[in-house]
Amino acid sequence: MGASAGIGGLIIGIAMLMVFTMAISSFDAQVATGLDAIESASVPDPSFTIDDVNLEQHVIHEVSITAANRGTGYVDGILRANVGSDECGGFSATFSTTGGEIDVGNVVITNHGFCPDSSTPTWTIFDTSLVVQTPTSVANFSSPVFRQYIYANITNHGEDLLKTDDIWVFYNGEEPETLTESQDSTRSEISGVGTNWYSGQTIPLFWDGESSLNTEYERLAFTAGPTTLVRSTS
Repeated sequence: MGASAGIGGLIIGIAMLMVFTMAISSFDAQVATGLDAIESASVPDPSFTIDDVNLEQHVIHEVSITAANRGTGYVDGILRANVGSDECGGFSATFSTTGGEIDVGNVVITNHGFCPDSSTPTWTIFDTSLVVQTPTSVANFSSPVFRQYIYANITNHGEDLLKTDDIWVFYNGEEPETLTESQDSTRSEISGVGTNWYSGQTIPLFWDGESSLNTEYERLAFTAGPTTLVRSTS
């Protein structure tokens, strides 16, 4: 009798211990779920703005000069472009010289500008003080490569930094790339941006739309987490 009562008590004790263990496990799971929910709720959605978007046609993408057309009697200077009375949207490039000849392959565009059409512009060659140069023989630059560019500025208004790997850019809803990919792309460029997009930071972006494809992009979209903003080009 005494043995049976002892065994019965042991069984009841084990059962109660199992119930207690299950209750503790369930409580732990509920606490973990609650903490996850609190942590998730404490992280605000990304907040940013597309400050402006502009589509420019006939942007001077590339300028070159051949060895036979380098001219003589030049000093290091600045190259400007005109189509008629239009100054091609402020286009400007720098160049260096060797022995009075303009260096081939060393014409660096500092402002891509944009011309009224794809006519070959008239080039004006200045020295670094913006005085028109008077060479011994005149250099002749090759016809430029024109592109369609999209210019945009976006600002992070949220409290937290965002990873450029997590920001997606869409052109007409297609051709998605992250801001990180944009920095490494041959068709786009982001200035002064690393892997982080800090609170309050404005990012300038320009994208080479390759106008030879005859695609006119009408809108630009940025997506970060649940936040998506779309803005038309103007």
